[in-house]
Amino acid sequence: MVRLQPQVTVELMFYPPISEAQPYRYLTSAFIHSGFWHLVLNMYALWLLGRVIEPVLGKIHFLALYLVSIFGGNVAVYLLAGLTGAWNIGAVGASGAIFGLFGALVVLSKRVEANMSGILTLLAINLAFGLLVPGISWESHVGGLLVGMLLTWMWTLIFDSYRGQGVLQGKALFRTLADAATTLIVVSALALVIVL
Repeated sequence: MVRLQPQVTVELMFYPPISEAQPYRYLTSAFIHSGFWHLVLNMYALWLLGRVIEPVLGKIHFLALYLVSIFGGNVAVYLLAGLTGAWNIGAVGASGAIFGLFGALVVLSKRVEANMSGILTLLAINLAFGLLVPGISWESHVGGLLVGMLLTWMWTLIFDSYRGQGVLQGKALFRTLADAATTLIVVSALALVIVL
């Protein structure tokens, strides 16, 4: 929490001007929050979304989705900060990961028989809230959402193409999924290099 541990927040938050020299901030910023309610709301969303998505993807894939969405959210902050005037503003919180889970749920909606009108309404409200209320990193929300959708879409293609064939099992399946996650990270890193 910012009030309780300000030095920890300064050391771990995502801050675009120093993110190249301290790339760990692309992930660590998600594990600190700006206050009690910020943490509670993100963890509540994680619980709500996680209990639907994790049984479908499995623990390892769910964790990979969460971490890659954090990274993707902060890459979006980095890429858009210069355009939005937020270059010197730090970002904290797990919202990029939460929006990555929302993106996964959109892709998996038919498999989990989700109420898409309710989900899309909630998603639209949260995106609008992020755009209208100062101090909320809408860039992280959009980046996490897009990365979550893309990664889950890639996984569903892999799952569907090998379903029933017995080709991808155990370690082979994990390796294929890890390759997909790594591809997203590499593409995000290349986007950073292009911008620089």
